Amino acid sequence: MKKSCWKQWSFTIVSLITMLAMTFPSGAAPARGKITGVDSAAISGWAWNPEDTNDVQQVELHIFRSGESEPVKYLHATADQYREELVASLKDGWHGFSAKIDWSELDGSEFKIKAYTVKNGEYYILGESVSYSKGSSQAAKTAKDTSKNAAKSKEKASTKASGTTASEPVRAAGSDAGQSLGIFSISGYCNCEKCSGGSGVTYSGKAPQADHTIAADLTILPLGSRVRIGNTVYTVEDKGSAIQGHKLDIYYDSHEKAVSHGRTSQEVFLLR
Repeated sequence: MKKSCWKQWSFTIVSLITMLAMTFPSGAAPARGKITGVDSAAISGWAWNPEDTNDVQQVELHIFRSGESEPVKYLHATADQYREELVASLKDGWHGFSAKIDWSELDGSEFKIKAYTVKNGEYYILGESVSYSKGSSQAAKTAKDTSKNAAKSKEKASTKASGTTASEPVRAAGSDAGQSLGIFSISGYCNCEKCSGGSGVTYSGKAPQADHTIAADLTILPLGSRVRIGNTVYTVEDKGSAIQGHKLDIYYDSHEKAVSHGRTSQEVFLLR
């Protein structure tokens, strides 16, 4: 009997410690963010580390039935989606997240959602919890508005990056404007131990050069590809484990310059 009671108390204590760790993490939160939208199909928001904009946040969403303390569902998302509205406040639009959800799978009609960023096993809460009522007319309106705003944001992002209206062709200085590859997330790196291991040689075997060398996803841009970003032409000579998809890493001759670049969102043109 004593052994059974001790097991029950042990389980209760462990559960309490876990809940406290999630509510009051041991260190300062490495990220900021919040849930910005909930509709009939998805939960969206943003999360970022202002001290390291290349630190992509992993988000965990806990969904509770109203009045209950235990989550009925967990969702996971990566905060690496482009949101134009984040550019004004964060100076970097690549920190949005979105997680699909089918509310019909859950019993009940009233829910509360909490978002956390997870780092090294620690949970850090992001903003305030958000309430959602299943099947409400407002939810349907939100879903429609969210879809409309997303389409507008995508159109504006393309227009802003090219500096033209949607109906105007893209033009650039020089005879070769290049083929637009769309909006890329662009960061900076240098030859230090932290950025690239300090090898002094790129994946192509060449020494990196400022205003020339760029790292890319080689399945999208093979070695030797020449791209234009703004008024500067770069050559793909390197790759990186975190440089996948529509991401590029520009080489700088000092760590300070690489860090000060942060993460920007720009249109990239492939030169012939």
